[in-house]
Amino acid sequence: MDQFTATMCSEGDLCDEQIEQVCSTIFSPGDRPLEVWLADAMERFVWRIRPWIPLWVSFAHWSVRWCVHRERQQLIFLARDMLSTYLTARRLDSRVGTGLDIRLAHASRNHHGSVSKIMGTGSTGHFVPKPFAVVDSGCYGTVVSRLVEDLDSPATPAEHAACLFFFSRNPRIFGFLNYLLSPSILEADILGHDVADFVIYAGDLLEALPKPYRVVDHGDIFAGEIQDLLTFCLSMAVLKEVDDYVDAGPLASISQTQRRALELYNVYAYAGSNRALGDSLLFHAPAPQQLPASYGFDDLDFHSFPPQNEIFGSVPG
Repeated sequence: MDQFTATMCSEGDLCDEQIEQVCSTIFSPGDRPLEVWLADAMERFVWRIRPWIPLWVSFAHWSVRWCVHRERQQLIFLARDMLSTYLTARRLDSRVGTGLDIRLAHASRNHHGSVSKIMGTGSTGHFVPKPFAVVDSGCYGTVVSRLVEDLDSPATPAEHAACLFFFSRNPRIFGFLNYLLSPSILEADILGHDVADFVIYAGDLLEALPKPYRVVDHGDIFAGEIQDLLTFCLSMAVLKEVDDYVDAGPLASISQTQRRALELYNVYAYAGSNRALGDSLLFHAPAPQQLPASYGFDDLDFHSFPPQNEIFGSVPG
């Protein structure tokens, strides 16, 4: 348990209060054999994230379809938050053979380097950017903006890059969940409910999913090292649940995904007054957020990443 807690603290995705809530949720008291303890913790964890899987799979499916429709040749998922979404996109793409070049890039706030290092091509490899979209869990987009600049080339200028977030706190970047819940935001906001907090909460949950490996900088390359036992087992259980959902099919439509998002919002909104609803959550509130120093509200103009600029009409035409 101490190793698992230390891993979550080092990841930096959750605040101390959220980590304490996760631990109290998945750990049950009593001395039991290790394999029984692991199985119980995994079931407690998976039971609480299972209702969210249709949203994550729908986002992966939508991202693949959008890239095909917009003739984006490369779909780049940021590791490690997008690991399950990346694997889902690969599975979905293999079914229909779109020809997309789907990759995982190890770019984060803590890990950055050359394009070959981020893309995992090694010192002898070479990554050739083509018209691409970057997919991330979301928030403000500081990591994505830096990656897009690194991938800038005459064939793929930075201003043509697309950015697809699961949730967004940047008005210049598209957020899948923001748009799913936009009708509810309009209705609930005038009734005194803050749906925006739920959007941030959903992003925290996705980013806090256990990762099977951590990234270690070895100079010319990033290498993966296995996490502690419980973190690894939980991550494998989550990936298996997502894989089983995709196999079971059919995938949820956008309208069905909207309904699921609203159902989850209602669970979140009333968890404080309903113990059964509260027990179904891994943690109860989003982490405190601070604007990054480089966000630059003062310099905000009409430039934004597709598809956000297409939706808001800031693209000429």
